[in-house]
Amino acid sequence: MILRNISGRKAAEEALSRSEKQLRALAARLQQAREEEAMRIARELHDQLGRCLTAIKMDVAGIERGLTGGAAEGSFLIERTKRMSQTLDETVHTVRRISAELRPGILDDLGLAAAIEWQARDFQARSGVSCVIRVPEEDLRLSRDQSTALFRIFQESLTNVARHAQATKVWVNLSEEEDAVVLEVEDDGVGISPARLAERRSLGLLGMRERVAVFGGEIEFAGVPGQGTAVLVRMPVFEN
Repeated sequence: MILRNISGRKAAEEALSRSEKQLRALAARLQQAREEEAMRIARELHDQLGRCLTAIKMDVAGIERGLTGGAAEGSFLIERTKRMSQTLDETVHTVRRISAELRPGILDDLGLAAAIEWQARDFQARSGVSCVIRVPEEDLRLSRDQSTALFRIFQESLTNVARHAQATKVWVNLSEEEDAVVLEVEDDGVGISPARLAERRSLGLLGMRERVAVFGGEIEFAGVPGQGTAVLVRMPVFEN
């Protein structure tokens, strides 16, 4: 009995130690992810918006020179103003895209189903991976925090497809079953390896598990070499 108690206590301590290590690793990864996102946004602002604003500045300088040159420069000024209008349109588009990537307004305005459909279409346009999407016509009975968690899990799933899967097709299914919302994401890629599934320090998978666990949900990963990977999420419904 004493040996069993000691063995049980030791196992519990080891499990607690592993859990603490995982949490520290996850916290470090989240901090790294925030820094990487900040760097990406900074590059976008510098490269895209900086280029657009520089072009507008040059056009304004050209117009100023044209105005001092007299009426003969009229056609030149018209061309410059057209270019400025096009550049301004591009600037507005860039701002909207960056804002949508940070948090799509459609998630707050139209709900999770619409946001997932939008994200899948955007992923398809960017990656060339075909997406087959099934979502309910009516929005689901979810709290805002739950919708955000499921949307971030979906984004992470697509990121994994883009990075690792070498897939040509992704199937997405969002549905409600009894008192739970179910999200399924499956691809036809190389399949997640058993080693990676068993690797507890895979921080992307750990982050997805943590998002679900907060709401008492479950997430399953399955992969078959050469046949693809599937992610299945079940989350209890907690209405606002």
